[in-house]
Amino acid sequence: MTNRIRATLISISLLLMSYVVVGALLGKGESTSEKTYRDLGVYSEVLNRIKQEYVTEPDLKKVTDGAIRGLLESLDPYSTYLTPEQYQDYLQHEKAGPADVGIFASKRQGYATIVAVLPGSPAEKAGVKPGDLIDDIEGLPTRQFSVWQLERMMAGQPDSTLKLTLDREGRTEPESVSITRVVLNYPPVFTKMLEDGTGYMRVATFNKGISGEIAGKTKEMQSQGAHKLILDLRNCAGGETDEAIDTAGLFIEKGLVAYLAGQRFPRQDVDVHPTGPVFTLPLAVLINQSTAGPAELVASAVLGNKRGEVVGERSFGVGVYQKTIPVGDGSALLLAVAKYYGADGKTINDNGVMPSVVQSNYRENEVADEDNETEEPEQFGGKNDLQLHKAMEVLAQAQVTAKAA
Repeated sequence: MTNRIRATLISISLLLMSYVVVGALLGKGESTSEKTYRDLGVYSEVLNRIKQEYVTEPDLKKVTDGAIRGLLESLDPYSTYLTPEQYQDYLQHEKAGPADVGIFASKRQGYATIVAVLPGSPAEKAGVKPGDLIDDIEGLPTRQFSVWQLERMMAGQPDSTLKLTLDREGRTEPESVSITRVVLNYPPVFTKMLEDGTGYMRVATFNKGISGEIAGKTKEMQSQGAHKLILDLRNCAGGETDEAIDTAGLFIEKGLVAYLAGQRFPRQDVDVHPTGPVFTLPLAVLINQSTAGPAELVASAVLGNKRGEVVGERSFGVGVYQKTIPVGDGSALLLAVAKYYGADGKTINDNGVMPSVVQSNYRENEVADEDNETEEPEQFGGKNDLQLHKAMEVLAQAQVTAKAA
């Protein structure tokens, strides 16, 4: 064995030992020494077997990186390991970009899943849909990458091309697509008046400044005669947590949006903090399986404070708080140290938000296929929108009940 490989092996062993020791210190039940020695024995045997019996001389640095990433991804799809080069890039450019294609992705059971697609984005124009699985990016299998890495790979310079291979429901073969990256323009809040004085508002993502726009649009609809409001957060993913908290404060005067908690992260309540007049008109919120992230905080707050009904389907479930932890060799961990919990005490990341009124957007016995696909984001709010009609029924019933009381 060369000195270089021997030194690498020693470094790997020390790194693994540190993880085992930390894990043992945090462990419960079994004694620290028993757990530490047992786990170290397993790691040692695996390393020796790789060193002695693998078909060719292994690239132990590559093995180490893969092992650490696998360790972190077994916790959640958002925690990851940053090499020294990646960490420096992260410090200089925390947000990916400057250009992107408009895909909000996560991972489920190891598969890179498209949660939502930004309306009007290059991805939507290329026919990419929520629920598609990303098999590879630029020929690299996505199973080996964290969500953070996927986001960095899909972002890039304006006018550059992103190549994806997608596995799509109803298709027997993967489909390759090429998408040109652009500096994204986030769609404005869409509003319209429905029958019986119901205002309809659709939010595509919680980008910076959106809460102020929602406030302005709500006031505008009230001046047009709206005395009920439907807030459509279907296919709404990504954005700023602070914008979601501010949005909750537009409709809830006092209460809990959610709370953060973790093993070493004391509970931290995220309270509503209205910065202006609170709108008190009856409210229904629409969510679906592609509602994720900040939008889930708004829906959870409405439910938890009994401010209105949430109609639709269980949301996707994205809600972790991450911390960057430098490691001695210049690398770092991007680690989830806390999760968001709803008022019901359930984690949003693991459970999503369960609506108070469950309603699919498909008619009974209707099957979505290539000729009858889920409506695109801009088509939400149409005459065939079953979830919207259910929300209107819920608001009408609430109005009748209030009058009877």
